[in-house]
Amino acid sequence: MKTLLCGSVAILVLSVAIVSESSQSRGAWTFEVDPAVRSGRPAVIAKATADTSQPIYACVRSLREDDRNTTIESASFTPSEEVRIEVPSHLESPTPVEIAVSMSPSMTSPTFSWRTVAPRRGQQLIQYRGKKTFPPPDDFDTYWEEAKHELDKVPITPAIERVPDKDTSTGLLHKVTLPALGAAKIVCWYYVPRKAYDNDGRIVAHFPAVIIMPGYGAEEPPVDRTSSGVITLSVNPRNHGPSRDYWKAPVEHLLWNIVEPEKFYYRYAFMDCLQAARFLFTRAEVDPKRVAAEGGSQGGLFALALGALEPRIACVVSNVTAFSAFGDGMLLAERGHHTQYGKLLQDYPTSASRIRRSLAYIDGANLARRIRCPVQINMGGVDPVCNYVTGIVVYNSVPRGVPKEYNVLPMCAHAVPPEMRAWNQAWYRRWLKLP
Repeated sequence: MKTLLCGSVAILVLSVAIVSESSQSRGAWTFEVDPAVRSGRPAVIAKATADTSQPIYACVRSLREDDRNTTIESASFTPSEEVRIEVPSHLESPTPVEIAVSMSPSMTSPTFSWRTVAPRRGQQLIQYRGKKTFPPPDDFDTYWEEAKHELDKVPITPAIERVPDKDTSTGLLHKVTLPALGAAKIVCWYYVPRKAYDNDGRIVAHFPAVIIMPGYGAEEPPVDRTSSGVITLSVNPRNHGPSRDYWKAPVEHLLWNIVEPEKFYYRYAFMDCLQAARFLFTRAEVDPKRVAAEGGSQGGLFALALGALEPRIACVVSNVTAFSAFGDGMLLAERGHHTQYGKLLQDYPTSASRIRRSLAYIDGANLARRIRCPVQINMGGVDPVCNYVTGIVVYNSVPRGVPKEYNVLPMCAHAVPPEMRAWNQAWYRRWLKLP
């Protein structure tokens, strides 16, 4: 095995197991990544196909906000053996980098590229606390307490309809429509175990519950986990799924009122999720000490927000967490919301300070500072939208002493595969005390 050289000193290679997911093939070579969260150095692993003579060329570039990226190291490799291209180990400060691999020495069109952070010398990546370019505003806590006080004025008067055609052998489905801030309404789907009621409809048992929230622009459909003895409340914040019948954003909702922090979309959307949680805590069939918040991508942000804003939440599961650690995300993401916001800041410099302020209020890493319940963060190692390093920043923002867990699937992109679901279930067994 070969390593990229740091000057005249070879980087030491530590043996780190990689989850056996499919590699990405590029002609005569295949590529995998090693996120190296707790040991070793983040690296791209290139493997030559049999009987090829095609060499590869690699470089490690620093990533800068002004796009003046510079090459830190470069090298070429013959296909005689597996190649491990690691980030530098000699840097004095953590550095966002891109490892690029090409079949051409010009490196103009990389065959494969991957973004990560090179930890500072002597540290592991799991210790990375992120760039400080979107710190919480001085009135961060006041901002959210005022939003909660506004929500206090909205009554929890649900319209609950049975949906018997979607009942299952273990669960009963209800459609729940709730009033929300700004004279809006939101729609949720509520699955309850049949065992919660006797033949006369009286409540005879109490069950743990999970509040599930959607990815960006997606509908959160009914999710039935009643066979496991779990109540689920699938929430559609405004502009999502059936809630669009009551409130539809006139622009892409991540931009709605972004220059007015008190009217920004996510302030309202967080309160929608909180209203749904407050409804759930009124239900007699729910065990109020065993309620979790869960979501993927944007839903992962919503889960963090509930953990930060609703102290009765027992634990949080945030998968492929989005809208978090903006300072790092805008450098490391290849597409999606981080790149959109980065371009917005460049295109509208006169509004940049207000945009940054709005984003700082809803940044998942800033919200994590308020969480006091157990938090699980799960990321994909090759996610082009939510880089796995931003999840590390969220993980390190959770206060000391609060139980937390960070996992990464090396070759997983922007998805929640079965391995993550298994991690979720283990977390629930631990903190919701599921059998």
